[in-house]
Parts: sequence; C-alpha cells; structure tokens
Amino acid sequence: MGHIRRTQAGSWQARYRAPDGRERARNFPRKGSAEAFLATVEADKLRGEWTDPRLARITFGEWNAKVQPGRVNLAASTRASDDSVIRSLVLPTFEQALLSAIEPGDVRGWVADLKAEGYSPSTVRRAYTLFRMVLELAVEDRRLARSPCRRITLPKIEQTEKRFLSIEEAEALAEAIRPRFRAFVLCGAYTGLRPGELAALRVDRLDLLRRQLRVEEPLKTPAARRTVSFPAFLAEELAAHLAAYPGEDGYVFTAPEGGRLRLNQFRRRMWYPAVRQSVGEPMRPHDLRHTHVALLIAAGEDPYVVSKRLGHASIRTTYDVYGHLFQGRDEEAANALEVARARSLADSSRTLDGLKVARLNS
Repeated sequence: MGHIRRTQAGSWQARYRAPDGRERARNFPRKGSAEAFLATVEADKLRGEWTDPRLARITFGEWNAKVQPGRVNLAASTRASDDSVIRSLVLPTFEQALLSAIEPGDVRGWVADLKAEGYSPSTVRRAYTLFRMVLELAVEDRRLARSPCRRITLPKIEQTEKRFLSIEEAEALAEAIRPRFRAFVLCGAYTGLRPGELAALRVDRLDLLRRQLRVEEPLKTPAARRTVSFPAFLAEELAAHLAAYPGEDGYVFTAPEGGRLRLNQFRRRMWYPAVRQSVGEPMRPHDLRHTHVALLIAAGEDPYVVSKRLGHASIRTTYDVYGHLFQGRDEEAANALEVARARSLADSSRTLDGLKVARLNS
C-alpha cells in the first residue's frame, strides 16, 4: 500500500510501490488530491491497468511520428491525405503537448476552435478521428491509462440531398455537356464509378470487347478495387470517345488542353454550365453515382450486386445510404409469392385433370 507525507515545502507527497517493484512519488498542493491519486493508483494496480507515468512524458508530435509508420495496409493517397490533416489541423495545437498533459477539456476546446474557424463538420470529425487513433495507440502501448477523448461532442454532418436522374435526364445532360465529356456523363450514370475513379480511369483498364473496366485508383477502401461490367451501348460510346480524344498519359478522360482531368476545373468550366442548361441545379458529378444506384434498383437488381458494383465494403453501407430506394420491394416480394402460388396450383390442377382423363380413357 502507498502512503502520504508532508514535504518540507508544504506540499503533500503520495508514495507508492509500482508493479515493477520501484517506489514512486508525486507531489500535490492538497492532501485530498494526494489521497485521491493514491486511491486511483492502487485501483489501477489491482485491475492491472497501471501505467508508468514516465512513458507519457513524450509529446504528441513525437508519439505521432512513432506510430504513423506502423499503420500498414494504407493506400498511398490515404496516407498522404491523413498526414496532411494531422499536420494542418492537429499538430498546431498538440504537437508540443505531453501525452500526460492532454485533458478532455483541451480536446473539447480544440474541436470548438476548428468549428469556429469554419472547417466543415466532416473535416473536424476526420481530424478528431485521427487524433483519437494516435492517443488510443498510446493506451494500448500502456503509455496512458485512458484516452482524453471522452464525451467529446462533435459537429453534426448534415446529409447532403442526393439527386437521382431519370434515363431521359441523364441523356439530356450528356447531350448538353461538351462532346469531349459526353462519355464521362454516361459512364458515371451506367457504371456508378465515383468522379475521382472516372478521372483516374486508364485505357489499359478498359476492355471494350468484354464490356468491363477495372477500378484500381483511387481506392477509398480495399473493396473499391473491383471490375465493373457495362452495357453494349456504353462500349460503343467509349470506343467513339477514345477515337475522337485519344487519352494522353493513358487516361480515358482528359482535360481539354491535355493532361489528367482536374475535377475542380471540370466542375466549374464544363459541369455546372451543362447542368444549368439541361437538368437544372443542384446536381453534382457524384450524383451520377446515385443515379446509377436508382436505375439498378428500379430494374429490380439484387442489393448484393448493387453493393459490389459500387465497391462498398459491406452491403450494410449500401442499405445505410440507399435503403429508402428499396421501399416497396417488400410488397413486390409478396405479390411475387401470390403469382408463384397461383401458377403452381394451376399447374397442379392441370396435372390432376390430365391424370383423371387418362384413367377414364384406360
């Protein structure tokens, strides 16, 4: 058991023997604080959760530099993006802070500051997630007894309204946009690729004879690497596109002045003028992906197939995002059972009638 003594300086010192057999001490201005600390230490020792306080005397910046190389199985683009978020949003506040000194109040203040500075809720949440991950690794490494990321209120992400085009509207948009990007619109609507995946699509990943394309980059998740089949008319559209606009550097879709397509410029210069001329705003390039899902579901496609075409890691993701589009399928299933039962009973009745006639004739 530990004990408390008064120091010559007038503070109160809590002394205890650590699980490694060494005696340790910590000073407090009040006796009550020393007693509370000692009680916590003894409880942690009993639960096997005691941590050596010296291990937490490392700055967040130093600890982050230690743990980042250990995050394996990350795409290069994901690692670069994560590093950018940590460098620009996390380190300015916590780089020099000792792990042991970071309190929940510090985290709440940091989140509030990011929100006040105008960062979007999704950006704030991503920065917080990366920050929390680094601290949770410190807990796993027994540098911290527990993470300061406790009961932190994060800004809510308002769901962006999705736009679902009909086939006629998708065709109208394809007609309104510059001819160079007609195939881009049709490919988005009939393959469900994300805009970034379309911009990164290379000619050698396109098989017009088999009517398939391979998504290799950028990979949002491992499941995003996939092969997607497309209809015959789209193979003809893509063949005409490549004949008219041979891909530079191997890309299927390129900028008007040549080189890889930059989505920000594409949206501003080509996309929004065509949207205003045809289907009307709001309409984002990503809504072509939503349109693809709506067309598949309207055609009665299986949710598992939808999930695989989209590159979702789980069919649950598909239901979470597009579940409302499946409304009415339950009634359709019940009606299908009604038809199947009636057909089966009719077939059975005809079979019995045939047997009766055969017996009478014999």
